[in-house]
Amino acid sequence: MTTDDQANRALRPAVILWAFSGLIGIPAAVYFDLLGGWRWPPYNAIYDQMIVSVYFALGVCAARAVKNPIRHGSFLWFVAISSFTHGLVMLFHALHDPAHLHHLFGDVWILAGGVSLAWPLWRSRRADDGV
Repeated sequence: MTTDDQANRALRPAVILWAFSGLIGIPAAVYFDLLGGWRWPPYNAIYDQMIVSVYFALGVCAARAVKNPIRHGSFLWFVAISSFTHGLVMLFHALHDPAHLHHLFGDVWILAGGVSLAWPLWRSRRADDGV
C-alpha cells in the first residue's frame, strides 16, 4: 500500500463527515438551533443564510474530495485551519462573555473537525500541500 493510499484511507472518514456536515448537518444546526450555540444574537436571517451558504459550498467541495482526499490537500488544509481558528474564536467568546456560553454546545465543536483533518494531513507529510 502506497503512502497516498494510506493517507486517503486515514482522511476519507473525516472528509465524508465534512461533506455531510456542510451539506446537511450545519444547515440543520443553524436553522433549527436545538441546543443553542449556532446562532449569534441578535438573530439575523441574512447572517444565517451567509454562514449556511459558505458551509454548503464547503460540503460540496468535500464531497468531491471523498474519492481521493490527498489530491485535494490544499483544500483540506484550508478546511482544517479555518475550522480550527473559527472554533478558537468561538471558544474565546464563549469563555469571555457569559452571553455566548451557549456556543460551547454549538460551533466550538468545529475545533474537533479541524483537528480531524489536520492530523492525517500532517502525518502524510505531503510537501506539495504548501504546509
